[in-house]
Amino acid sequence: MTRTKLISIVASVVALLIVFSILAGMWVPKVDSTNLAEQRTEAPETMRLTLTTSPEYRYFSGQVYPRQTSSLSSRITARVAEVLVNAGDSVQAGDVLLRLENDDLSARVRQQQQALAAAQARVNEARTSFQRVEALVAERLLPQAALDEARASKDTSEAELNGAREALSEAQTSESFSVITAPYSGIISERSVYTGDIATPGMRLVSMYAPTSLRLEVHVSESILSELQLGDTLTADLTAIDASMRAVVTEIEPAADPGSRSFTVKLELADTAGLYPGMYGQISVVNQMSEQLWVPKAYVLTIGQLDYLDVFSDGRTERRIVKLGEEFQRESGEYVQVLSGVTAGESVVIP
Repeated sequence: MTRTKLISIVASVVALLIVFSILAGMWVPKVDSTNLAEQRTEAPETMRLTLTTSPEYRYFSGQVYPRQTSSLSSRITARVAEVLVNAGDSVQAGDVLLRLENDDLSARVRQQQQALAAAQARVNEARTSFQRVEALVAERLLPQAALDEARASKDTSEAELNGAREALSEAQTSESFSVITAPYSGIISERSVYTGDIATPGMRLVSMYAPTSLRLEVHVSESILSELQLGDTLTADLTAIDASMRAVVTEIEPAADPGSRSFTVKLELADTAGLYPGMYGQISVVNQMSEQLWVPKAYVLTIGQLDYLDVFSDGRTERRIVKLGEEFQRESGEYVQVLSGVTAGESVVIP
C-alpha cells in the first residue's frame, strides 16, 4: 500500500468520526448535570408537571375529489374543427368548448327546411280544396265521395307536414351535436383532442369539474367506524396549501374494501380555495381520552438527536433524556407531549 493511499484512508476515517460526533452532539456545548446545582446561586423558576386529560387521536389520509365531474364525449363521427379551451381554463355554463365539422349536417338541415316548406304548401292547398269541396257538397253540387276524397288528401298532407317537422328537428339535433358546450360552470381538467382529430361516438373530448364541489375522501379502519356519524365535524389538514379546516362527514360508504378492511368516508370541506383534485389530505379522529403530560415546546432542549428537560429536585437540577410525542398549538403557545423521561409531580426548569 502506497503512502498516498494510507493517508487517504486515514483522512476518510477521521472525517467519518467527525461527522458521527457532530450527529451525536459531541461538538455542542454541554452543561454537566452534576454541576448544575453548583453553578446556580439560587433556586431556578420551575413548572410542576401535572397530568391533563386529553384526547388521543388517530389519523387517516385520503385525497381531494370533485363531487361534480364530467367527461364530455362526441355523439357523431366528425373531424374536430376548433378547440377553444385548454386544461386549467375556467368556463361558464353554456360556453362553447369545441366545434366539430358540420357541413353535411348543415346541408341536411337546409334540405329538411325546404321539405318542411313544401309540405306546408301542400297542406295549405289541401285545406283550401277541402273547404271548397265541402261548400259544393253542401249545395249538392258534388257527391259525398268528393268530400271524402278531399278530407283524405288534407289528412295525408297534414301527416306529411308533421313528418317534415320531426325530420327537421332531428336534423337540427344532429347539427347541435357538432357544438360541445359546458353543462355547468367549472374548470377544464383535461383536453383529449386537437384540431384535425377525428371524433367518434363515445370518444372523450374534454373533461371538467366544479371547483365548489371538491370534498375529501378518506379510508378509515373498521375499528374506528363506530365513532363516526353523519354530520360529525372533524379537522382536515391539507398539507399542500398548509391549512387546517373544518370538515363535515356527509357520506359513509356501508361496504368495506375487502383488501384493506377500510371504509370510505366523504367529508365536505369548509373552504375549497386553492384546492385541486388529487391533493393529499388527512383527518384526525378522537380514539379515546387519556391522561397525558404536556410541556411548552420552548422548555425542551435538543442536542444532536436527543431531547432533554431540566428537572429540579432536592435543590439540584438534573438534565434528563425525554421521549416526545405529538405537538399541539394552544393560545398560550406551542406544547409538546412527553411520553417518557419525567413523571407527574416533578418540576421542570423554565428556561
